[in-house]
Amino acid sequence: MANLMRIPQSGAIAINDAVDRMNTLTLFVQQSLRENLDYGTIPGCGDKPVLFKPGAEKIATLFGLRINIERTDVVKDFTGKDFGGEPFFYFEYLCILKDRHGDVVAQCSGSCNSWEDKYRWRKSERCCPQCGQPTILKSKQDGSWFCWTKKGGCGAKYPKGDAAIESQKVGRVPNERIFDQVNTIDKMAQKRSIVGSVILAANASNYFAVEQTMTEGVEIIDADYEPAQPINNAQPMERIQVEVMPDNGNDNQARIAKVIAVTEHNWAEAKEICDRKVRPVPSSELSSVELRELIRWLLADYAVKRRYIQQDTAYGLTTELIKQQPSITDESLINRYFVRLDELAESAPVSAKTPGRQFKGVSIE
Repeated sequence: MANLMRIPQSGAIAINDAVDRMNTLTLFVQQSLRENLDYGTIPGCGDKPVLFKPGAEKIATLFGLRINIERTDVVKDFTGKDFGGEPFFYFEYLCILKDRHGDVVAQCSGSCNSWEDKYRWRKSERCCPQCGQPTILKSKQDGSWFCWTKKGGCGAKYPKGDAAIESQKVGRVPNERIFDQVNTIDKMAQKRSIVGSVILAANASNYFAVEQTMTEGVEIIDADYEPAQPINNAQPMERIQVEVMPDNGNDNQARIAKVIAVTEHNWAEAKEICDRKVRPVPSSELSSVELRELIRWLLADYAVKRRYIQQDTAYGLTTELIKQQPSITDESLINRYFVRLDELAESAPVSAKTPGRQFKGVSIE
């Protein structure tokens, strides 16, 4: 591809960082998220997959996002005194996503209430007065009623016009057990706020809808419906190729500063690692290859000292991630590296001879 334009180094990084972020999401969705567990389609509600709460939590972990939710509104009317005698429950939550530095990345409100069709109504069927099972059928011959044994009934028979059968309400009726679903409604509001904020933060709306339901044959989709990009056939975006204007080393300093902020190093320690693992030279004079090497060793050093992982394994994780995505940016490399560290911690329990896992010197065991 021919050079397109002459722009500063910081501009090229910003553009390609956005490209790599989307490619990271695409790769993660294809290789790590499982259909019907982390996302899936709902029968009768369109073809666009819905992101489930487990999938949203995994994407948040991938990008190093912390989930904070707080209740912003609630109505609990068990007697229905303010709603015409019908009990009413309403919950609203605000989910705020923050990055590793504590900066807000995205936020989204989510609500749920007991007057939504799936909670307010239920489907009622005729039940047998003797066994209590909803297995009553009407005879096509004489209009009498019987409890069908093939569906688990008791075989009882009732004459045509029997009030015990024909007085029962059938079809859509008010849900008299709404009190059993108060906690479900509360959790649904939380889930909607979490999933919505993750989709905003990860720019994942081209893959997933927030939620879909079916009400009386009408498809309802939370927020505006947008065309879906097929997950398994999604193609990576291409990075731009530009003629980069020279800089005075400030970009190198900024990149190193971001890394040492999350690996808990200081500048003196970073210089010592640079002198020992890369080459003894001021950070502003490092080439792009050398700078990436320093970043890899800073991550590996964190894993060795803070997570008690062997050095070869710690450094090899960066090799693995760069092999998967050769043009990965610093931010994506850091986020995915911490995800892999967490996976290693889960698969290899701490032994009695190994120091307990710590965060900033404090045991988390």
